[in-house]
Amino acid sequence: MTFQTHAASLLALGLIAFGTSAIQAQIDKPPAFPLNTPVSMRAIEAVCTGVSLDERDDPRWASYPLRVEVVNSTGEYLSDEQVTLTKNGEALATVNCAGPWVLFKLAPGSYRVSADIAGISKESNVNVSGTGQARVILRFAEQ
Repeated sequence: MTFQTHAASLLALGLIAFGTSAIQAQIDKPPAFPLNTPVSMRAIEAVCTGVSLDERDDPRWASYPLRVEVVNSTGEYLSDEQVTLTKNGEALATVNCAGPWVLFKLAPGSYRVSADIAGISKESNVNVSGTGQARVILRFAEQ
């Protein structure tokens, strides 16, 4: 095998190895949700919102039975979180959100929500009834 052929083979192997890592990283993290635009996943609708007061007061959000808020220890809103909704151990939805609220339109029942920011995770159980809006506040130390 010539030096050029050997070098080309090593380069190809390196690209495959690094390319695979980059692809895996993209698979592990879902794409960011568009702000204020409901998105359907399976039988669930989710929306990422809450950046401004006008967005938080939007009357459309009252019809969502579950609101997840992500805040720091003083109650200030945080963003750029990944929120996961599970039921009976099965992940139903994962949302990357640039805003502090994630709203879910879903059937009544018991769920678990978690949020991850910069490798730190917080979680909570929530019961969603057929009326009103359940509110979960996931509080992180100063971010």
